[in-house]
Amino acid sequence: MSGSIATIVVERALDIIMLTTLLALALVAVEVPAGAEETLGVLKRGAWFVSAVVVAGIVGLLLIRTNSQRIVRLIPFRRVAEMVENFAQGLSFLQDRKSFFLILLHSAVLWIVIALQFWTLLLGMSFKFPLGAATLVMVSAGIGSIAQVPGVGGGFQAAYFFCMTTLFKIPTEQATATALIAWIVSYAPTVVAAAIYMAVQGISMRELKNTIRKPESESV
Repeated sequence: MSGSIATIVVERALDIIMLTTLLALALVAVEVPAGAEETLGVLKRGAWFVSAVVVAGIVGLLLIRTNSQRIVRLIPFRRVAEMVENFAQGLSFLQDRKSFFLILLHSAVLWIVIALQFWTLLLGMSFKFPLGAATLVMVSAGIGSIAQVPGVGGGFQAAYFFCMTTLFKIPTEQATATALIAWIVSYAPTVVAAAIYMAVQGISMRELKNTIRKPESESV
């Protein structure tokens, strides 16, 4: 479990690095209407702050990995020491420059494709935005999705709405309607792909529920 968590932590850190990098590029390139300069300045300062925190976090994870044995020996509790050791093992790729470079490259390509997809989505909804402006909206929605309520959403739509109405002066009704469309178009393919995979593999919802409950029944 702790080894898996380590990879998830690094994955999320890389996602945030890519998002803030795209945000910084978009903030430099985009032109906002008069009156939105103050909000744009807040976003710029926030992007620099988040980038610094994430980079510091990556450095901290690398230090944990390179000094894992020393850290483990200092922990008096065996169970905790094992968890820390497994967590450090999950960070092993950070020491391999080639693997880390490939991961960064894959992450960059992924987010560039997502930005292009979001740009075409906005063009399809009759917003004649340049790529920089579309990227700014996409990053805002992506950051907002961190606060999603499972099965409901909320964070994505709220951040999208805020960006469209505050930075680009889009009418409230239009921003609200297109926020819902953007959310459905962005997340529905994931659900469809998962459903197809489950059908191909012969996995039912009952089996998924039993798999989740199984550890609890075994512990009892």
